[in-house]
Order: sequence, then C-alpha cells, then structure tokens
Amino acid sequence: MTVKTTKAEYKKSARVISDYENDLIFEQPRAGLISQTLTTYENMDRGVKKTVTTRLFTSNGDYNDQNTISILPNNL
Repeated sequence: MTVKTTKAEYKKSARVISDYENDLIFEQPRAGLISQTLTTYENMDRGVKKTVTTRLFTSNGDYNDQNTISILPNNL
C-alpha cells in the first residue's frame, strides 16, 4: 500500500483544490462522516472493469482511501 500525503483546503462553499484525484471526488473529513464509496463500471474487450474506491474517515480527522478492481467476464 502506498501512502501519499497531500494538502487540501476545504471550505463549505467551495470545491477542494488538490493534486490528489480522490480529493476531487470525495469530501474532506467532517464530524459524523464515516465513509464514502464510488463504484465505476467500464466496458473493456474482455469484460466489464469494476472499480470501487472507498474513503474511510478516522476519528482523528484523517482518512484512508482504498481501490479494488475486478474484471467481470463477458461470458457470464
């Protein structure tokens, strides 16, 4: 697992500006937020690529992102 440290600013009335792609998709930590998930399906030559990106928020105001990629074959 690769750990990447980034800096992003969050203002409720504005979008996050960051060089980390997932910060453009998910919220920054806030009280009560536990997790967020984005599932993407892409047609490929050998089937459908399913990418699940999950952001888990920690109790100390940080977060951990996880990606899972699966190929769903055409011949199901």
